Amino acid sequence: MAAIVLTCLAGVTTLAKGDEITSKEQLKEPGRRIGCGIGSSAMLFVEDEFPEAILVYQEANEGYESVAQGKIDAYAYDRRQMQLAIDSGRKGVRLLDENLEEKVHVAVGISPKSKIHQLQEQLNTFIELSKADGTIDEMYDRWVVQGNEEMPDIPRYKDSNTILVVGTSGIVPPHSYYRGQELNGFDIELAYRFAAYIDADVTFKVYDYSSIIPAAASGDVDCIMANLNITPERAEALPFSEDIYTEDVGLMVRDTSSVGEGFIKSLKMSFEKTFIREDRWRLFVNGILTTLLITVLSVIAGTALGFVVFLACKDGNPAANAITRVCMWLVCGMPAVVLIMILYYIVFGNISVNGIFVSVLAFTLIFGSSVFGLLKMGVGAVDVGQYEAAYALGYSRQHTFFKIILPQALPHVMEAYKSGIVELIKATAIVGYIAVQDLTKIGDIVRSRTYEAFFPLIAIAVIYFLLEAFIGLFISRIHISILPEKRGRDHILRGIDTHDKD
Repeated sequence: MAAIVLTCLAGVTTLAKGDEITSKEQLKEPGRRIGCGIGSSAMLFVEDEFPEAILVYQEANEGYESVAQGKIDAYAYDRRQMQLAIDSGRKGVRLLDENLEEKVHVAVGISPKSKIHQLQEQLNTFIELSKADGTIDEMYDRWVVQGNEEMPDIPRYKDSNTILVVGTSGIVPPHSYYRGQELNGFDIELAYRFAAYIDADVTFKVYDYSSIIPAAASGDVDCIMANLNITPERAEALPFSEDIYTEDVGLMVRDTSSVGEGFIKSLKMSFEKTFIREDRWRLFVNGILTTLLITVLSVIAGTALGFVVFLACKDGNPAANAITRVCMWLVCGMPAVVLIMILYYIVFGNISVNGIFVSVLAFTLIFGSSVFGLLKMGVGAVDVGQYEAAYALGYSRQHTFFKIILPQALPHVMEAYKSGIVELIKATAIVGYIAVQDLTKIGDIVRSRTYEAFFPLIAIAVIYFLLEAFIGLFISRIHISILPEKRGRDHILRGIDTHDKD
């Protein structure tokens, strides 16, 4: 079996100057690096045909870019989709005339937990009828061969008692992609036609390919329509429909003879494709709002949670402290992406729940743990003499904490608190794993349409910097307002009788 390496090792150019791949035979040389999607049929075929090659697992757009930059020698994927990328402006790459020996079988993945009665049988009947009357052939020719992007008028049953929840990718033209703000493509039309066939309404959930199988297995979607290949391992996790069609697997290699456009002209075109065409700037706005919503709600809820838990634990309550230690060990001991997927696919696996809610819950737990630790550190930094002085002045235990200790503790931890919020903003980039279209996921969607990495990635980086700066400025204002030296004498002594009574 070919050695497996991470894509982060792909930073060294593999192609020597003038070393141009012209045939499959060259890819059989030891040490050649071939990219493919993890778990895909192409991965299995590459392992069989090129046993000496090193596999690099990437999504299609990252694969195209890696080939163009010479970081990998070839990328194996559906031939027609790679040809579409080249026809749509993907520079610096070309296809070998030869395909891999095997073809991929594309079908609909079916959730074993779907509540729709006899879903597999209905899908198979629908596919057989659609093949018999030529509908699927006509759809394939229109979407895949001709590249037509117009969705036909299909009846919608929006008031139906049956709702078909379809998992899809949203980043694979011409099968499932965004045109403007609407999902479009072969699989989207197929979903609408099948929903009409069973008199159902249809709704879509957009996932990364690494998450789409678990989503169906857990029952979060009824089926998967996303140019999904049938592989032995996928067939163990899900039942599949009859084949919709088969597709050749091609090999994309670097085109060393291609000449790039001028930098300024290329920059202008990239900007137009990323933001202006199809009003894609609206997608970025929606992504920003989703990221802000998750961040703000998580900060508010996490701060409240951490503060309440600290109040329950600060006086040494053994039960509260034991439970808190266990919960913090669980939450802080695993990566955020693992926590969010456990909540979505296991804890709420049998419940229809919004991905944003799960995201907020996960980051509330993470941020709440951070706030608890900060409060513990800040309060611990206040000298014990402050308690003694407060008690001597007649303050109660509660008043001592809220009026004397807490105001002195907060300045010690505000910088760390601000840093925690900035880290939280960046951490939200993982929510695409559970079908939430945040800013990072929108970047993936736009890159799948433009076949370019520069402007979508730079735009996302700049937007994150601006969001961090804006929220950091807001928190700085709070920081100033709680500094003891900024509070007047009357504010500090509010509620205390300062007149002696004989």
